[in-house]
Amino acid sequence: MTESGKYWLCKRAAPAAASMALSLLLLCSALLLLCSATGCEAVFGQADSSSNASTSTVKELGDESLLEDAEPSADSESDDTVTTDVGPDLRSPDELVEDIRESLSETRNKKRPKGRIIRETWQAAQEQYVAAGVLACAELAEHEEATDEQLREAWKSKAVLLYRAAEYGWPEFDDRLHRTVDQIKQTRFIEEAEYADGLLLVHRCFERKMPVHEVVENLTQHAHEFPGGDTCAKLFVAYARKLEERGLKSSAKLCCQAAIWTLHDHPELAAIRQQLSVLNAKANIARNWVAASAAVQLKPDDAIQRELDLQVAQIRGSLPIRVDSATTLTDVSAGSRSINYRYTVTMTAQQMKSQKAIIQQKVTQLARSVSATRIILAKGVSLNYSYHATDGRQLLFFSVTK
Repeated sequence: MTESGKYWLCKRAAPAAASMALSLLLLCSALLLLCSATGCEAVFGQADSSSNASTSTVKELGDESLLEDAEPSADSESDDTVTTDVGPDLRSPDELVEDIRESLSETRNKKRPKGRIIRETWQAAQEQYVAAGVLACAELAEHEEATDEQLREAWKSKAVLLYRAAEYGWPEFDDRLHRTVDQIKQTRFIEEAEYADGLLLVHRCFERKMPVHEVVENLTQHAHEFPGGDTCAKLFVAYARKLEERGLKSSAKLCCQAAIWTLHDHPELAAIRQQLSVLNAKANIARNWVAASAAVQLKPDDAIQRELDLQVAQIRGSLPIRVDSATTLTDVSAGSRSINYRYTVTMTAQQMKSQKAIIQQKVTQLARSVSATRIILAKGVSLNYSYHATDGRQLLFFSVTK
């Protein structure tokens, strides 16, 4: 650039620089006057407010929900015409029932789809339907305008949804189902409580590898808790069929026999007798059952003895029955108001001597705790147990009475 050009630029910039310097001087004077009049904290406070306002503006632009959840100002609170309630409207009982039925319909199919991605998508949808249905049930159960029929449907549907989730193996739903059953038992809805308790039994007993006598004991407790209920006989029959499917026909028959002892006055006892008749026919011992069914007006003592003879005949058709790795039930016979069990054990006399007290205590405790044998003992029947070595020598004998 030429010297003349540089001169021209400096000449033009000088007035601008002077003007800028004058402006800065005036601004500093104003700040000094402001500080002297209101204090420096007031100025800094206004700067902070400006910063917060700017930050709030950014957040509002980034998240529209903040506008919906914003606290009302003092002016809006003083205005009676402004509504500040932003909570969801309470759904009507009919709307809740519709949502519950939709959840039940969508979770009815237990078949899981193939393919990991499809299965994960399906499970996520199922979890949403279960959660929505359970929430609707809880809301309906607390609704002030719900009728008794709607309350019944709410409790029963909640148990069904939790049962389906527990059957899928989802965590925590087993405990949630248990807690819900306890809650329903505290209401006035007995039929729904019985149904829910039956679902819990099916989930915890039928599919798990629980000993047969424990399952039968739980079914018996269910029958005693809900005498004459619709599910009592159905559960016994369903479990007997489950055992038959597993190839445990002798256990299935014992289950039916326990049901007969427990539900002797139940209106659905015919279904259990029919199931037992089917099992007997498959084992070629239907003749004894038909003879017992044809008996008319027996004396009480004769009826008990006839029932004992029938049960012994049914058990004998399934012998031998392996109890554990060292014990096998090889023979059973009916005496005068007594049942005699003969076991063969792979033990020496010395081993049996050391285990004698333990065996007798456990067998006695089991016989007196299981409902089926407890009912037999209460009728004056004695249970005799004899244990023999493989060479036929008797190692242990004891009786259990009431």
